[in-house]
Amino acid sequence: MPAPKTKVFKAWTDPEQLKRWWSIADGWSTTFAEVDLKVGGRFALGNKPPGGELVLVTGEYLLVSPPDKLVYTWRFSGPKPEESVVTVEFNGLGETTEVVVTHEQSSPDMGPSALAGWGIVLQSLNAFVS
Repeated sequence: MPAPKTKVFKAWTDPEQLKRWWSIADGWSTTFAEVDLKVGGRFALGNKPPGGELVLVTGEYLLVSPPDKLVYTWRFSGPKPEESVVTVEFNGLGETTEVVVTHEQSSPDMGPSALAGWGIVLQSLNAFVS
């Protein structure tokens, strides 16, 4: 990312900034974001596809270490919600930041769609902090 890690971390954790850049698929928007940034705190992201129904992503923070690392649970709303764990590391490289996302899947079927989704998320973040 072409920005210092403090800026990238804030973009990832500030609800107003999240609403401006977070996208899990092309054309989707984030209609609301709630963040209680502390261990045991919860987050919720309301994602909406074009012409579709709201998809909710929720979770609980397991580790909050600004501006270096976040670990949180991850759950999509839907008929078969599955919980998994996401770790996000913000590695400062001077005026740029390497963002490393590790998503521990609860289901092997989730892998390909999660990989594609995280790619879109990171592209959106890169464009936002540029």
